[in-house]
Parts: sequence; C-alpha cells; structure tokens
Amino acid sequence: MTKLLALYDEVDGLCEAYNPNAVASIRELSRVKKAQVGATIMVYGVYNAGKSTLINALLGQELAAVADVPETARVQGYRWGDFEVVDTPGIDAPLEHEEITREQLIQSDIVIFVVNPLGVVEEEKTLNVLLELVLAGKKIFLVLNCKNRFDPIDLARIKNELRERIQQKAGNRQVLGNIPIVEVNARSALKAKLENKPNLLNSSGFPRFESELSTFFASVQQQEIVARVATELRSFIDETVIELDKQQDQASIKRLDAFYAEIARREIDIRQGLKSLIEAKAAYICKSTIIALNQDGEGTQGKIEQLISQANQQVCTELEDALKRLGLDASEMLGEVIQDIQVQLQGNIRRAMPGFEAESVHSDQMPSSPSGIDLTLLKFGARQAGSMVNAEHVVSAMKIGKEWLPTLFKGIGPATMGKVAEQIVGKVIPVISIAFLVGSTLYSAFVGDPEQQYLNEHIKRETQERERREQAIRAFGEETAWEFSQALSTVVETHIKSSFAEIKEKLYALRGSLDETQRRLSEDREHLVQCQAAMGEYV
Repeated sequence: MTKLLALYDEVDGLCEAYNPNAVASIRELSRVKKAQVGATIMVYGVYNAGKSTLINALLGQELAAVADVPETARVQGYRWGDFEVVDTPGIDAPLEHEEITREQLIQSDIVIFVVNPLGVVEEEKTLNVLLELVLAGKKIFLVLNCKNRFDPIDLARIKNELRERIQQKAGNRQVLGNIPIVEVNARSALKAKLENKPNLLNSSGFPRFESELSTFFASVQQQEIVARVATELRSFIDETVIELDKQQDQASIKRLDAFYAEIARREIDIRQGLKSLIEAKAAYICKSTIIALNQDGEGTQGKIEQLISQANQQVCTELEDALKRLGLDASEMLGEVIQDIQVQLQGNIRRAMPGFEAESVHSDQMPSSPSGIDLTLLKFGARQAGSMVNAEHVVSAMKIGKEWLPTLFKGIGPATMGKVAEQIVGKVIPVISIAFLVGSTLYSAFVGDPEQQYLNEHIKRETQERERREQAIRAFGEETAWEFSQALSTVVETHIKSSFAEIKEKLYALRGSLDETQRRLSEDREHLVQCQAAMGEYV
C-alpha cells in the first residue's frame, strides 16, 4: 500500500493541474490509507545485539537511539511500509523495563529476535526467552546480527548448533519450523542505505531479510485491499489523461504520446512476466534441491548445478526473446510515428508556403505554424530520429530495429549466461556438505546398543536429528533459490533498463520538435501514463 500511494504522490501535482475538480476525493483516499498502520513488528533481544541499528536499517534513517548501555525505557514505534516497527527494552534491561516489554509482546504480531551469533548457543536466558515466545504462539524471525559476516560453512554450522540447543530446550516438541534464521550485518546495511551503496547493501544480507519479512506479512486480504485502491487510482489518472488530451489537438503528437504510453505498458509487462518466471524457477529449484538432498544419492551436487544451469538458460532465453519482440514492435511503431510527422510536416508547409517542397525549405525560410508546432524543430527531430525512413527507401522493421535499437537485438550471449550460473553455484555449493551431513549418523548412533533403557532416548534423538536435518536441507534449498532469484533479477533489470533507455532516447529526439507548451503537455502525459502502468502491478 505504501509503495502504491507513493506512486500516486509523484503525480498528485499533475492531477491537480489537469483534473482539479476530482483531486480532493483521491487525496482523501490516500490520506486515510496512509494513516492505517498494518501489523505490528516488535524488535527484541539483548541490549547490545544491534536491535536499534536493525530498526534504523529497515527505516533507512537513524531514528532509533543507539547506545552501549540499555537506552530504551519505553515502547517506541516507527512506520515501515504498511507496518509499525516497535523498539523495546532488551532482555537484560531493568526489571521495570521488562514489564513494558511484556505488555508490548501481547500486542505484537511478529517478533524480530536479534542476537549476536558469537556465544548465542551458550546463552541460557536468551534461549529460554526465545523458546517461551515460540511456545506462546508468536511468529519469530531469528536474526543473527554479525559485525563481520561468516563464511557460509561456519554460518551453517552455527545455525545447526543453535537449532540443536533449541531442540534440547523444547524437549519432545517440534519447534524449528516456526523459527527461520537469517544472517545480516545491520551496521553495514544502515551505512549502505544512508550512503546509497547497493553493493554494500547486497553483501550485508539485508535484502533477503527484508524480502522474507515482507513475504511473511503478505496476505490475500491485504492484496485485495491494495488492488481495489490501485484500481481507483488508475481510473482517476485515466480521467486526468483524458482532460490533458483535450489541450492537445495535433494528431501526430497524440500518436507520439500513445507510443510513450505503449512503451510504458510494455516495460511493466516484460518486467512482471520475467519476475513471475524467475519466481517459478526459483520455487522449482528449491523443491528439487530438497528432494535431491533427501535422496542421499551420489551426484547430488551435479544435479543441483544442472538445475541452476537449465533454469538460468530458460530465463535468459525468455529475456532475449522478449526484448527482440519489443525491438521489432518498437521499430515498426517508431517508423509509423516518424512517417506521420513527416506527412504532417509536408502538409503544414504546403498550406503555409504554397509551391515549396518540404525537402527544399531552408531553416530560415521555415514558416511558423498556428498549431503551436515549430516546423523547423519538427523537421530536425524527424530527420534525427528517422534518417533511414523516406518515401524512396522503405526498410523492414528488423533492419530499422538493428540500426536504431542495437541493444535490443544484441542479446545476452552465452558468456554472460555462463557467468551468472557460475556465480550462483559458487555461492551455494560450499554449504551443501553441511546440509547433506547434518543428521547423517541418524541410523547408526545407537546401532548394536542392547540396553532397553536407552530406547526412549534413542527415539528422542532420532526425532531431533531428523527435524534438524530437514531444517538444514530446507534452509539450503531456500538459500539456493534466493541466490538464483537475486542473480537473475539483476540480469533482467539491467537489460530491461538499457533496452528501454535506448527506445526513449529516440523518442526524446522526436519530442524536441515540439514547442514549449506542447512539449510540457507531452512530458506531463508521459509521467501520468508511466505511473498508471506501474500501478498495474498492484491490480
């Protein structure tokens, strides 16, 4: 909801300018939805584990107080997207502060439990509180806040040891399925957000943490509410565009603006289509990886590498095909727009200067037009964007596309595809041994033990080993799917941005042929239709 309303805020001023009579009701809708805070997230842990830093990283601002001694003596809420993030006193806070925390626990929907991974396995009080929350039915996100992120193998070992200690505390109750464990470096994440350093943010592990947190709260009901609001906003923007178009009376300019609208829609469609494909492939990789590990057969690593390689190939091929289809369509549409402008140009010149041909008119002889179009600029713009198009030489859309839009027809190339697959494999395969070996002694730990008194202990240990193994394997499958999704999403976004930038560059050349008033109308219309297209993701 927050992202949707932020999209509208970007064009609110334009809506007021072109549709002033209707803007008040939409602003009221936006105000009401902004005021409705969704679920409450409570951040909890020992005072020096980095709770406040984690909150600041979520917010992208230094709002929560950070100190080396217990600082938070009251509940403090902060807005994060559609939710409220609450900072509370820590586990080791004074007794009166712990009472405040207990009251807040009752109201919270989810608890982000922040610990320092060094020594957490031995911290009895921390583990007792964690288990108490799980048994009370709270949804727990266990965050290992690392000052320096661990080697993947060491991290897998720490997670396994932590799961084993939780099992010991829980006795015969199976609780691990309710405690996802995520590693982050909150300090690096905050620095990355404050200084706009995407690479540092990715290396901090924070994007995955935010993604899992958002996914957890995603519900059908909330999605339906967001979709309804998105439909109302898009309808209102459509009415605003109609009002704007009443001030635009040139057919060729309307054709140009329609092209802008189509390109904006196609960009969203391609991005969403590939996003869905990546999600589907990632889910398949996760499921197939878990099956392969559970089979305990030889060649498991090779099977996982093949899964990644094939899914990577399919996504990259679909991206190439989508961009080439776009290139052909865009080339054809661009040619039609330019020819329309050339026809209009020649017609306007003939009406203004009988006896002159468009190609023979010098720039200093070009007449002004009562329509508000600078014919000199129009002629220049058409030539700049469409030097290959004229009445004597009609070329195919493919040839125009390769000349005008080379990036779309270049493709990704097998070398890039291979590097992406290698990058994913290099991140996940080192951890496979931990996922594979956890619980490997399951059926041999008590072989040959004749003592009946050990039977119950045997059953308990076997159950815990199996549960821990399942969690380790599931975690590895999810990690593999995540790395695949991130790597392929980056490739897709990079190619989409460069390809659409190339198309828009040609369109900007044509827009340069308009006078100041018409250019402003065209630019405003572009902003409105881009916003409207982006909102389609939420419907």
